[in-house]
Amino acid sequence: MIADLYDFDKTVFRGESGSEFWLFCLKRHPSIIRYLPKQLSGFFGCCVFHKISKKRCKELFYSYLPSIDAEREAELFWDKNAGRINEWFNPKGNDVPTIVCSASPVFQIKPICDRLGVNLLIATQMDHRTGLISGENCKGEEKVKRIGQEASGYEMRDVYTDNLVSDRPILELAKRKKYHVENGSLSEI
Repeated sequence: MIADLYDFDKTVFRGESGSEFWLFCLKRHPSIIRYLPKQLSGFFGCCVFHKISKKRCKELFYSYLPSIDAEREAELFWDKNAGRINEWFNPKGNDVPTIVCSASPVFQIKPICDRLGVNLLIATQMDHRTGLISGENCKGEEKVKRIGQEASGYEMRDVYTDNLVSDRPILELAKRKKYHVENGSLSEI
């Protein structure tokens, strides 16, 4: 079976949903600012000192989740931000199934993917109550592994991404065309 494959952040969605979701939640629940030291320790531990994994960094970033109803907040976030989905992304009008594969947590992007008619969502399996990740962060080579597990019956016709470096592994899955997305515009690679 043939499908088209899309990254989510800065590809389907004009922005980075994780940080924007946090800001949205912070405005609605100012008390989550108390998690900022933990979030910063994750950032510095991973990106500056390279002492912790990206998975652990992401878990520390989402450490605020126990203080909110994350599934409800995700619905409200997409009520406000659905207009920031790129106009050319139209799963319901596509002639083949649409697969989204993202490092973003499932709970965070599932509401908009369901609304848009995405056939299959493959993303980071994070507990929306704790912020802890089951398995690995769905990024880089892990995306290919997860696609092999969850979409093994599909051959990827076209692949769309904003990041030609970290998403090189999924770009190699394209049987027909590869697209680079920059500022919402598509260009064939």
